[in-house]
Amino acid sequence: MSSKQQQGLSSHRIRDSSELSVDHLNCSICQKLLWKPVACQSCETPFCSACIYQWLINNPKKCPNCDENYIERECPPFVTKLLAQLQIACFYESNGCKQIIPYERLDKHETECGYQYQQCPGCQSQILKKDFDNHTSSCASIELTCQDCKLIYKRGEAAKKHTEKICVKEQLRQLRDECKENKREVHELTLQLDEIRILKPSITTIRITFNDLPKSVDQLKNIPKKYSGLRWSRIAYMHKSYAMLKYPKSAYATSFIPDGSSYIAYFQDNASISAENSNEQFTLFSVTACAASNDDQQLTIIGYRNNEEINTHTTTLLFGKPQFILLHWKDIDNIIFNSFGGTAHPDCSASPGCQVVLTQLTISQID
Repeated sequence: MSSKQQQGLSSHRIRDSSELSVDHLNCSICQKLLWKPVACQSCETPFCSACIYQWLINNPKKCPNCDENYIERECPPFVTKLLAQLQIACFYESNGCKQIIPYERLDKHETECGYQYQQCPGCQSQILKKDFDNHTSSCASIELTCQDCKLIYKRGEAAKKHTEKICVKEQLRQLRDECKENKREVHELTLQLDEIRILKPSITTIRITFNDLPKSVDQLKNIPKKYSGLRWSRIAYMHKSYAMLKYPKSAYATSFIPDGSSYIAYFQDNASISAENSNEQFTLFSVTACAASNDDQQLTIIGYRNNEEINTHTTTLLFGKPQFILLHWKDIDNIIFNSFGGTAHPDCSASPGCQVVLTQLTISQID
């Protein structure tokens, strides 16, 4: 913590210097004893550095004493020598500090002085620095984090909120969640392997990751109605930097894949993708999607051919964790997405609603 002293020192803090006149050691701006002085090159008048810097904000390049162009120089040596002879009472004398410090060592002392107050992060009380470590080591309001279960609790509530039983139960819960996540990842990898087996070399596939959309770093845009040989309706897209800036706690920010596309697509409630021409059909191999603001949100995907429902698939989306959905729907000309249900994810910064993030689609070449 730095010294509290910014502008001139009060002459009342001078000790044991009765034989030394200090009137000529005052700053001509604040009229107090010079502190960290600098001087004007033209007239050699010394000022507190903080005082002259503040003055120059409102009076650029103008010396307050000689009215000439202000150019800074070091304080004249005779002034520095006189200041060095002064003995000064600590700024924290009123808090109990009894030390008298030479002028030149005052700043260092006040930075380290044990009689300055610091705020306890637990009870918010103002505690003297010299007593701070002892206080925080026993303060009942200090928050602690268990290294084993990672629970955060106040020291005074440990008997109720962090017993040995609670700690073990929390560790078991975290292990179950980790196991569940590992199983999900294994399942997704299995599906992706299945997709690789399905995609025969003779079939030309298109993996749409939205990285070739028109550049839009600082705003949201709708996907063009005609894009990648398909018609898109009610689907927009955003850049990673925009998502991080505007929605840092939403799935928009967490759904980007490392070294992957810089763009994601998204829609709210419902959207559609269809063949560009009425006589064309394609195969939908897979979709990767997640919920943008809800937990346990449902997504239904319906495949159509000539306005007839051919396929349907409903899945529960995870918040912020894109999941691979293997479909392998052949010869369709329209896809409808409907999203519903779920509960708002805690602390999510996105607007409420059934918003869905799409990170990729894999289709066959349009026939």
